[in-house]
Amino acid sequence: MKNIILTVALSLGLLPALTLASSGMNSADRQWHFTVYLDDKAIGYHRFRVTHDAEQQQVISEARFDVRFWFINAYEYRHYNRETWRDGCLIEVDAATDDNGELSQVRARRDNGQLNFSRPENKSLEGCVRSFAYWAPQYLDSARLLNTQTGEYQDVEVVRLGKDDVTVGGQVQQANRYRIRNEKFSIDLWYSDQNQWLALESTTERGATLRYRIQ
Repeated sequence: MKNIILTVALSLGLLPALTLASSGMNSADRQWHFTVYLDDKAIGYHRFRVTHDAEQQQVISEARFDVRFWFINAYEYRHYNRETWRDGCLIEVDAATDDNGELSQVRARRDNGQLNFSRPENKSLEGCVRSFAYWAPQYLDSARLLNTQTGEYQDVEVVRLGKDDVTVGGQVQQANRYRIRNEKFSIDLWYSDQNQWLALESTTERGATLRYRIQ
């Protein structure tokens, strides 16, 4: 369960039926608030906010999960991630994670055509680097995506599964279903015809279902 939660929760890099804030955001700015379920039990939330200026986008995401069995808190997860994008590519990442007491950071900044990392290790990635940007499905059309929790640059395949029913706000609607997969995980995503993110699901190693439901 832990590994799939970490993969999904990056930001995740970054989650959504589209909701606009009441103030301080222009028509292109967005924010999402997902309740996260393990099977039918709510375990926390994942929130995103995307803001724009003339040249770039900034994405801030925050996740908090608590998996409880009876009165015991068996697993805790806290994640904060700030990404800056320009022309469809990452130019800065600053992420911090508390994974059940295990602390980690990822920091990187683009310079001279490279995304240069100072944490968790010094390394550089050439070309246009993208993360798991669920909030912008066009950015998922890449052969490799950056895990902003671990700093791993992971091979992925994105498959379109066609039209499918999904429940949003208690109502069933048609949506476009996609699957991101590699040898370690498989994540299903639902989008409206206007590319609004509606839902996310994945199966844990123990067979439980992790679900994101928009609020």
